[in-house]
Amino acid sequence: MKLNFNIKLLSIIFTSFAAISFFYGFYIDEISMGAGGYNGDFVFVTKSIDLFYNNSIKDSILLFSETSNRPPLIYILHKLFNPFFVDELNFRRSVFTLSLFIPILFFLCLKERFKNSENNLLALFASILFFNPFFRTSSYWGLEENYAIISTLAAFIFLLRFANHSRDNFWNISINIFLITFFSSLSIYFDQKFLIIPLICFFNIILSNQKNIYKIFCLIFYTIFAIPYIYLIYLWGGIFPTNIYNIGSQFFFHHIGYAITIIAFIFFPFIFLKTNKIGDQISEFLSKKQFLLLLLIVILIYLIVLFFFYNDFFFENKSDGGGVIKKISLVFFTNLIFNKIFIFSSILISWFLIFFFNEEKKLNTILTTYFLIISVIVSPFYQEYFDPIIFLLILFIYKLDFKFTYKKIYFLYAYFLFFLIGTNIYYN
Repeated sequence: MKLNFNIKLLSIIFTSFAAISFFYGFYIDEISMGAGGYNGDFVFVTKSIDLFYNNSIKDSILLFSETSNRPPLIYILHKLFNPFFVDELNFRRSVFTLSLFIPILFFLCLKERFKNSENNLLALFASILFFNPFFRTSSYWGLEENYAIISTLAAFIFLLRFANHSRDNFWNISINIFLITFFSSLSIYFDQKFLIIPLICFFNIILSNQKNIYKIFCLIFYTIFAIPYIYLIYLWGGIFPTNIYNIGSQFFFHHIGYAITIIAFIFFPFIFLKTNKIGDQISEFLSKKQFLLLLLIVILIYLIVLFFFYNDFFFENKSDGGGVIKKISLVFFTNLIFNKIFIFSSILISWFLIFFFNEEKKLNTILTTYFLIISVIVSPFYQEYFDPIIFLLILFIYKLDFKFTYKKIYFLYAYFLFFLIGTNIYYN
């Protein structure tokens, strides 16, 4: 009894520490990723604010390509409803306050997904999100990503309820479908890289065992919610106001390797949350000799192409993103040969870790492949394109069996805390 009390008390202390660190980060104007700061992306945020403040909404949408590469919805909402819209500090405070809903929504999603886990344990898990440097930076500097995360988590809550309450009456299911389609569509209007969210929700509904009438509702709702964005595409001539990300203009073959390391970095701690013991997982994976040989051949071909047919610029380019492994290589390996060895070794290990984690399940493989494809067509390529989206998908969409214990959650807690400490050291 005393042991259980001590464990719960410790979890409350850790949860509180994570929350306090989040508030402290705002107080000291923390920069835990490259986009933060008054000299970072906040410059473009203030330009967008000035644009919408000094022009009509219609004119601002047409001029929006001068200040941003995302949809203008959030600035329209700020203009209409945020009294602190043009005050820089109070604007940041308002975005920070709104961002506090994210851990709450995350906790509610966890409760819906893992009904048999105790609240203290889920609250401790939810507090890990406070350590995410991308979430923190968007919260502190008024960036756009957090609005998309809020709408995504809201969509997941109703998607989980749709799956868990399949025998509800007609009106409950219909309202659930409406809310799923609304919030998942809304995520794109905040940030285009969340396109995968409505796709996931759409296929979950269409491929479910529910009656066809509900699937028709799904199609109708998504069609209606897509109309404003179709109009934006007409105005802009594409899905972005500008094409600074070079979407589709060429292929960036070397980004696959960095994408593999980023995905593996996010996957790694969740391996220890799985129901099966880690030793049993490894034994089962190593028994698939033909599959492992195929994986080895594929990744060796990729690495050989990189080695012989690509110049060395992408190893040393600090402005092209590349994620945590590339940042580590730039810090610790100034010699190009050692840099290459480290990057190639990391890609090789990460490649096997991804398939080890996915367990050869089709949905997991499809979702991971989606992110690998995205990496090939986008430049520059940053870790924020995958994080925290993949983090959320692992918990609520990927087909995996997890068993939560305090020991396992403490490991995740430490893993992402050290990641935050590392990003702060790197960028400061």
